[in-house]
Amino acid sequence: MNPKREYIKGKDTYNKELDKLNHKINVYGNVRLIVILLGLGLTIWSYTRKSYLLSLNSLIITLVIFISLIIIHQKNIDLRPRLTALCKINENGIKRLRGEWKKFQKNGKEFIDEDHNYSWDLDLFGKNSLFQWINHTNTPMGKKKLRDALIKPNKNIELIRKRQQAIIELSKDMSWVHELEAAGMLEDNDSIDEGELIKWSKDIAPFYLNNLLGLFVKILPIVSILTIVLPFCIPSFSFIYGLIFISIQIIVAFIGLNKRHTRLSTIDDFRKQISIYDKMIKLIESKEFESSLLQDMKKQMESDNELTSQQIKKLDSIMDMFNIRHFQFYLIFDILTLWDYQCAISLENWKNRYGKNLPKWLDSLGEIEALASLATVVYEQPDWVMPTITKEYRVSATEIGHPLINAKDRVCNNVTFGGRHSSLLVTGSNMSGKSTFLRTIGINLVLAYAGAPVCAKEFCCPMMDLYTSMRVKDDIDNKISSFYAELLRIKKIIGATNEGKKVFYLLDEIFKGTNSRDRHIGARTLIKKLCKGNTLGLVSTHDLELADLESESDSRVKNYHFQEHYKNNKILFDYKLYSGVSNTFNAVFLMKEIGIDI
Repeated sequence: MNPKREYIKGKDTYNKELDKLNHKINVYGNVRLIVILLGLGLTIWSYTRKSYLLSLNSLIITLVIFISLIIIHQKNIDLRPRLTALCKINENGIKRLRGEWKKFQKNGKEFIDEDHNYSWDLDLFGKNSLFQWINHTNTPMGKKKLRDALIKPNKNIELIRKRQQAIIELSKDMSWVHELEAAGMLEDNDSIDEGELIKWSKDIAPFYLNNLLGLFVKILPIVSILTIVLPFCIPSFSFIYGLIFISIQIIVAFIGLNKRHTRLSTIDDFRKQISIYDKMIKLIESKEFESSLLQDMKKQMESDNELTSQQIKKLDSIMDMFNIRHFQFYLIFDILTLWDYQCAISLENWKNRYGKNLPKWLDSLGEIEALASLATVVYEQPDWVMPTITKEYRVSATEIGHPLINAKDRVCNNVTFGGRHSSLLVTGSNMSGKSTFLRTIGINLVLAYAGAPVCAKEFCCPMMDLYTSMRVKDDIDNKISSFYAELLRIKKIIGATNEGKKVFYLLDEIFKGTNSRDRHIGARTLIKKLCKGNTLGLVSTHDLELADLESESDSRVKNYHFQEHYKNNKILFDYKLYSGVSNTFNAVFLMKEIGIDI
């Protein structure tokens, strides 16, 4: 299956359906106008001719047809957002495969953390990031779950394998995945905070759970209305009783009115949000999953043998009660029926019974949405491989490449290390590909730990804690130089190894902020120290003298390098990884290119 061809086909199909729908909407709009004009015209004409029966029948028939057309017209309008979203999804798929994804707005910039162990160095969030490329989530929970999959991976190998199975299963039904994504696109969810929704669901007012109060506010309005009506039926029955009961209701209605109004009005803030979740949850409930992880998440949404959609339906009915509160003369209606109390009691009882379930089904919804994002990677990159996570301290990669580089520009390499050689020392001249190769290993490890496919033909790696020191910079506000900032990153890595953690490190041009003598001594000492722990890693450097570490007794260092060549007075790079130490230099050549004659 060719994903690009499928996206183009899907886009064309949904665009045609959207055009047909828009045409239908216009037709119904015009027919509705014609019906009302002709119907009212006939009604008025027959009335002026004193054909009152014809006039009445004409008016009734016109109104029936007109209202029916309004209902049909609105149903068609309600279909439009879904088709528009599906068109957008297929259009974005085409852009992604063309390498045009860097303009996507949802890039996870809110998750940028320069102090994280590796996310800043590996471009996981923000402009031109991994998150920007793979993100298909629309809910706050989905975004956070996808973020956590990248920066807080579960270290249980069995769970990672279950995630792989779930992701592969979802990738085989992309039409369903697209429907789930489209449902999440029906409203703008960027300003929504699911934390506020959860907080609201747990904020229960015990006063409204009192059974006696519920009975009181149901009986009192009935008694009051009866005492008002009875004097018209029984002349001997005094109006004074009606006035007394209505007075009681006025007092009851105004007790705690402002506080009650504030509690009830918050539901308006969440109605659209809950409606979107409801559509997505119904899609999940209608889907039969095979993988155990997806089955568990679907089951987590159930409570007391009651589907989440059924729980939401009950809440929706309560929210429908609230609509009356927006009508004119509501205050009079409220006094007669104590409607505010009725709404508050129904809502608080729902929260008391179902509110505790809300965090669970939001968690499952977010997790499935995140898995669906990773499933799209499987679908769009059929040549990539699901990695093997082992307990062995060994990394083996065949044709591994950087996932964010377009396939036509990507250069892949083979590399294996572990066991005796736990640390790779990568040398090479400027711009030869050292830093990119380190990021290639790092970002593929991130994908592997998330349960996603990696950009390789084969990839085997252990479960380890990933640390990097690559893109360090100074902090003027805190008076921290770039060199000291690098020391702080290195300190975290050493601290992790001292704690006995299984550390995978990526160090790019370490200690470049100091003189050559101190840099060499510090780098040499650090590499030898890191080699002694439960570690694997790569170190890039321009310091060729560090290559001598490979020849020392009991050395765990292995030398690799990148190189360049020259043609027609131009520098060319092949970005291929070679065994051994670099013996080429290009700094002087590059200086000359910018006008510094040496």
